[in-house]
Amino acid sequence: MMRLTTPTQQPWRWTGYSFRAMNTKVQTWLYSQTDSAVLLDVQRLFASFEKRLSRFDPQSELSRLNTAAGEAFQASPILLDALEAALLAAEATGGLYDPTTLPALEQAGYDRSFEYINQAAPSTPVLPDSRFAANQLNRISQPSYTYRSVTLNRAKREVYKPAGVRLDLGGMGKGWTVDRAADKLHGLGPFLLNAGGDIFAYHSPPGQKGWEIDLVHPLQPEANMARLLLHHRALATSTIAKRRWQRQGQTMHHLIDPRTGQPAQTDAVSVSVVADRTMTAEIYAKVALILGAELGLAYLQSLPTIEGLIFTADSQILFTPGLAPLLERVEPAGYLN
Repeated sequence: MMRLTTPTQQPWRWTGYSFRAMNTKVQTWLYSQTDSAVLLDVQRLFASFEKRLSRFDPQSELSRLNTAAGEAFQASPILLDALEAALLAAEATGGLYDPTTLPALEQAGYDRSFEYINQAAPSTPVLPDSRFAANQLNRISQPSYTYRSVTLNRAKREVYKPAGVRLDLGGMGKGWTVDRAADKLHGLGPFLLNAGGDIFAYHSPPGQKGWEIDLVHPLQPEANMARLLLHHRALATSTIAKRRWQRQGQTMHHLIDPRTGQPAQTDAVSVSVVADRTMTAEIYAKVALILGAELGLAYLQSLPTIEGLIFTADSQILFTPGLAPLLERVEPAGYLN
């Protein structure tokens, strides 16, 4: 006679895991019955994607694409998927996000991993007044190459681009990787995945209305400026206050305006966006930052399922009406936990 045994149910428990990838700290908190080894899969995924998508690794697939001399480039499914997502985002934003701004970024001085750049920049960003964005929209000139110079052939797994076009997936690639890692953890239980501020929150911790997230004050790194509850949404922040350096006596930052090919002149210091996916939040945060406080806020308000918060050059905090129910605390002067 055969006797069947019922598998023992594992207890629900919290598991945390952190590692470094893509030049940032990646942290995961998971509440589930699953063995914690699943979080090692997240680390392996980040390591694999970084080898494909990093512009700082000369052996990465993206670097090899960038040095290709104009002929068809045979690409892996991972690179094709990331490039397709980037090009679709560029089209959706009318080119205000453009992955082909790498030459301009390098010309500004961001030509190696940020920890190796001379960062002797003022502690407070040098910012234009609030009238800049509105006055500049009609004074821009298009660079020679844009995202429209890049085409994909999914059937042949080929990428085509002129020899002078070079791509940087940067923050978009990090957000896209967070989304792919989140897909691996879906259904296991509530989790929070945070890659240097690119966050995906799956459901909420037991008994809570959401994951409690503090937004770091852009001008006071030891303090916070706002607290929100994130439930089954993604969050990303873009700022010009963090990655800055000096070049030929001028303060530069990493956010290139594709319309001018120069570091963006904007009266928005930082923009945080809540969206359904991390990559989407990352893209729209950058676009709103480029547009400036007034136009950026209006732009975010025009997008369905997108909410955002902007810290301005005159230390105001602006946010879309739909973000208000998620906010628990807003203090432009900053607060400590």
